[in-house]
Amino acid sequence: MPNNLRMLIGKHFAGSRWADTCNFYNKMPERYRGTVCFHATLKRRHTLFKFEELQEYERELIISAIDELGRYFIKPHRRPLDSVALIYRLPLSVRKTLFLHAGLSTVELSLPLWHIKRSSCHWRSALLNALDEMLNIFDDLPAIITSAKPESYI
Repeated sequence: MPNNLRMLIGKHFAGSRWADTCNFYNKMPERYRGTVCFHATLKRRHTLFKFEELQEYERELIISAIDELGRYFIKPHRRPLDSVALIYRLPLSVRKTLFLHAGLSTVELSLPLWHIKRSSCHWRSALLNALDEMLNIFDDLPAIITSAKPESYI
């Protein structure tokens, strides 16, 4: 990126984008942060830090995870599907994160997806509740999120 453009972004946009990103992540309950950190392949201890306290590479992983999860769970970006149909359409990595958020294990994840539709599926309600939570996590997601601190543009 040309230096002049970089300085222009830093002067006019970086501060507000950084503040919006920090506010979004820091307002998340610890359980939701745990889900995002799991998807970002970070440790549980990372949920205890504020966004601005994380290392740059950790922030980049979190932003990538939020971006990927947001693609599937931001309400305006998805077609109206019933909950089970939405779960069917999730890629495995996102489905694994959803199952973890529901408190389910790899045993449930390894079962065929049609098992969810059965009335005998005792963990279906936990999964659907987790899906509703995931859909709500991203309600306040800023339009542009960043892992770069404003001073890195100077």
